[in-house]
Parts: sequence; C-alpha cells; structure tokens
Amino acid sequence: MNKEKINKLRKIIDDIDLSILRLIIKRSLVVEKIGKIKNSNKDIIDKGRESKVLNKLIKLHSGRFPKDSIIRIWREIFYASAKVQLKTRKTFYPKRELNSIKLYKGGTSKISGRKKIIKLSSNESPFGPSPKALKAYKATTSQLSRYPELTAESLQKKIAEKFNLNPDQIVCGTGSDEVLIFAALAFCSPGDEIIHAKHGFEMYPIITKYAGAESVLASENNYKIDTNSILKNLNESTKVIFIANPNNPTSTYLNKSELKTFIKKIPKNIIVVIDTAYAEFADSKDYDKTFNLADKFDNVLITRTFSKAYSLAGLRLGWGYGSRSLIEVLRKMRPPFNITPGAIAAGIAALQDTAHLNKVVKHNSNVKSWFINEINNLDFKAYPTQSNFVFVIIPKKSGQSASLVYDYLLSKGIAVRHLLSYGLSDAIRITLGTKNELQNLLKNLKEFKKKNV
Repeated sequence: MNKEKINKLRKIIDDIDLSILRLIIKRSLVVEKIGKIKNSNKDIIDKGRESKVLNKLIKLHSGRFPKDSIIRIWREIFYASAKVQLKTRKTFYPKRELNSIKLYKGGTSKISGRKKIIKLSSNESPFGPSPKALKAYKATTSQLSRYPELTAESLQKKIAEKFNLNPDQIVCGTGSDEVLIFAALAFCSPGDEIIHAKHGFEMYPIITKYAGAESVLASENNYKIDTNSILKNLNESTKVIFIANPNNPTSTYLNKSELKTFIKKIPKNIIVVIDTAYAEFADSKDYDKTFNLADKFDNVLITRTFSKAYSLAGLRLGWGYGSRSLIEVLRKMRPPFNITPGAIAAGIAALQDTAHLNKVVKHNSNVKSWFINEINNLDFKAYPTQSNFVFVIIPKKSGQSASLVYDYLLSKGIAVRHLLSYGLSDAIRITLGTKNELQNLLKNLKEFKKKNV
C-alpha cells in the first residue's frame, strides 16, 4: 500500500469536504430567507419540487456513488432545509416523515348510547376463539411474573409442523404488523422508497414513515393492484414492496401465475412482502396458499396472522416466513420476549384445533356469495371476495352516499367501515359476521333505500 499516494488523495477529499460544507452553509442561508417569505407550515415542504430536483440530479449523476445514496443525501438536505425554515415555529423535530403520519383509525367499536352493537367494521371472527386456545391461554396466568420465551421458539416449531416449513425460517411478531415493521426498518434507510397499492392496507404508509422512507403508490385496475405499475416505479431507491393478497380493503387478489411472473421481474435486492392475513378464507383454485414463493425466491417474505381465521385478534399474534438469510436479518430487529406466554399457548392450541378453524372458514364460504348477491340486489356494487369481508361501492345519487349509509347503520347499532381513511369516500367494508347479523344489516339497508332514495 502506497501511504503517500493515499494521504494525497485524502487531502483532496478533505478540500472537497470543506467546499461541500461551504456550499451547504450557503444553501442554508438561502433556505432561511425563503422560509421567512412563506406564510404557513403547510408551505414548507413541497414534494412536487423535491421530486423534480431529484429526477434532474439523478439524470446528471455520473459518479461512482450509487444513485440511491444520492437520493438519500438530497432528501436529507431537503429535510434539513425544512427544519431551518421551521426553526422559529417548533421546539423539536421528529425524524423524516413522522410528522406526516395519519394515525391509524381502525373500525368503529363503540356507538354512543348503545351497550351492544353489531360490529362488522374490523374483520374479526364472529365466533370467538377456539375453546382449546382459550383454555391454553388461561393456563398461563400463573406465569405472569416470568418473562415468556425469548423467541417464541415453541410456537415457531408448531407453525412449522402445521405448514411443513423449516422453523428456522419463521419469525413471530405481535401481530403480522410487527413483522412488516421489521422488514421496513431492516431494509430501509431514511429517504428510501417502499411501493404499495394506492388502496392497500392502511398500515403500509404508516410503517413506511416509521422507517423515514417514502411511499410510492402503485395504481390499480378495478381496485386490484397493477403489477406493471409497480415495475414502472422501481428505481435504485426501492427497497421494499408491500402486497396484501387478498387485499384489504378491496378484497381483490393476484393469482398464482400473476404473482410468480411478477416476482421473477423484481431485482433480488428488493424485498417483496406478501401479506396473506386472509389466506385461510381464500377458496379460489388459482389463489396460492402455499409458501413456495418464499422457498423459491430469497427476497420474498410471506406473512400470516392469528387475528382473522384463528379468531385471536385480541392477542396480537402474527408471523412471517422467508429464506434463511432474510429471516436472520428480521430476527435481529425483533425485540426479546415480544410474544406473551398467553399468546404463545393460545397460538399453539389454535393451530391444533382444526375443527374450529374449519367452522370459521366454512361459515365464511357459505355466506359470502349469498350476501354479495343481496347487496347487489340493492343497486350497490359489492365485489367478489377471497377474504372475510365484502368491499362495497355506494353509487352517489339523491339521498344516497357511503357516508349516509354508514351513519344510518350506526343509528341502528350496526358498525361497518366507511373507507374515508383509505381515500375511498364512496365505499364501505362489511365484515362477514353471523347470518343473523348480516340479515339484520340487509334489513336496515332496505329500510334506508325506502326512506332516502
């Protein structure tokens, strides 16, 4: 190694660094002047201008630094510039993107003045947990003074046995949401990008912001994610792709062939997360319930949950399956003891109670076609579903809108999900509850039509 040559080159770098610093200082002074001219906090961040500047810089960039690094550097400069402009208006600053998080709303769970309601707003099981799971959960109360298993190893083994998987390729989380968070935090630096559907699960843009990353919205064809749109949006900054399959809240899905063809086109350095929270309810022959894609592609993570078909939403229990190398990374993100003893025990018992699972899934299959037909007979638009809910468009006409339908049902003690927070003001989502609950809802929808249309 020629030390003299290296020292000379380092001296050049030192001079360049000083030049860069002087330019940054100069930029900050200009930014400060612009901030004094702007009228409100809303004017500070201009995403449109940021995008134009980045596109221009990337086109001009011909150096050796990776393009994703250039994008991250400039996004940090934009954020630092925003902080300069906001310095007289705030006392502290969270990391990039946190200020823009819209808090998760969730389905309506209470109606003022009513002790009991028909809750069809959160895609929960109408039958409660497996009696075996409940018994196993209660049996752990004597362990409350002790930490649970460090890694939920016993649950991982039972999941592996159930689905014929390798337990070393499984990671458990407090709900599948936590596994999604692991993926975002593990592979995204501030300024990177995550692609997800325009009307995908509400947590995707929130999780993206946890990582300080940018959401890139893929377009849809009749509310089904357009894989070509994802491919067109890929760039050096793309680190993760979230695909809910079936999709919440639109109930659409990508079939086996579509998914496999799509994943083959994704660079191996981009993580594809296939969120299959509703997989147990899918009964179409071309829906892929297997974990083959994660076995075939090292960059694919498939997530599942105990919240829906296994009727354990209150325990917050989920898991992910991927290649050994991928799961090793995610396990470094997992906090120790993140799954409670009760959740571990109930999860194991629920996996073993196939009769309860079959009861829940069979009921869903039995009522969904009937219910969709009944909704469509009311001149609403109910979409086919591979999940335990139905996505419904309420055509706007005199005396009718999704908002009016939602409010009317609330007045009758029935909670559905008005999809405003998803940017779908003309849509509602209805959980497939018991037959009696759905008949009650239909009766009230018919009354609404008579009174308002």
